[in-house]
Order: sequence, then structure tokens, then C-alpha cells
Amino acid sequence: MRELPAGWAWGKMSEVAETSSGGTPSRREAAYFGGDIPWLKSGELQDGLVSAKTEEYLTRAGLDNCNAKVLDPGTVLVAMYGATTGRVGFMTMPAATNQAICAIKAEDGISPWFLFYLLLNLRPHLLSSRSGGAQPNISQGLITNLRVPLPPQAEQRRIVAEIEKH
Repeated sequence: MRELPAGWAWGKMSEVAETSSGGTPSRREAAYFGGDIPWLKSGELQDGLVSAKTEEYLTRAGLDNCNAKVLDPGTVLVAMYGATTGRVGFMTMPAATNQAICAIKAEDGISPWFLFYLLLNLRPHLLSSRSGGAQPNISQGLITNLRVPLPPQAEQRRIVAEIEKH
């Protein structure tokens, strides 16, 4: 493991954030779709802000009949399956996701923007850790157990500000 600057520490993602994944209601129930709850799929993640309209919307019944839940703005998203594996999004609106997305909610003291940029930087590692057959995937467990460098809060803010200058 690489040596970190003074004041930094190594930690697991599970120590600094709560992770979850969403769900998909039965497509056989038309009443589950077409509501007013934005519902994101992994193909909608574009390594940036998630603030535009989503392709699909769920009804309250659709949300209640699957594992999806409405996530808060500031949640960081990572696509886990298929051609979009490793894409990252930063939620600026409340929305639910399907099961192909890992949602990461930073704990107090951890900047969600720092986690967003860190995960963009760690994409090659995530992609090299894929497993499976024809279309390799990453898992929520891989993300949860990911070892991450953790700078102090002031340094997190400085890093984010420096990245955003460019």
C-alpha cells in the first residue's frame, strides 16, 4: 500500500459511506411506471451531474413494490453492470435507481464531491476488478470494501476546488 501524506489515512468505503443499490418493479405492471418519481438506469450516468429529466419515472406503487428507494441529492452513483460499468454520477435531485447502480451516501466529515472525483480516478481499478462471463460486472461488495485514501476535511475541500478549477 502506498504511503499517504501526513494526516491522511487508508479506510474502506464502508467506513466513510453507506452503500445501497436500487431495484426494478415488474415490467408486467403498467401501473408501476409513468408516475412522478425519477428513476435512473446505469446508462444515464455520464461522469457528471445527474440533474436532467430521467428516461423513466415510477409511481408510488412501483417504488413500493421493488427494492428502489428515493435517494437524496449529494448521493454519488456508480454503474455496476454492462457497457456503462464504472461510470459515475452526482445526484442533484431526489431520484430512485435500478439495481445496476451502487448509491454511495457520504458520512459526516466526508465530502461527497471528494468521493465523486475519487471514484472517477479509481475507475481503472474498478474495471480491472470486474468479474463474470460475456459482460463482466462489478459488485456493491467490491465498492463497499474498496480501500480509499482519506485526507482531512480541509484537504478534501482543497482537492475538490483544485480539480474544479480545470
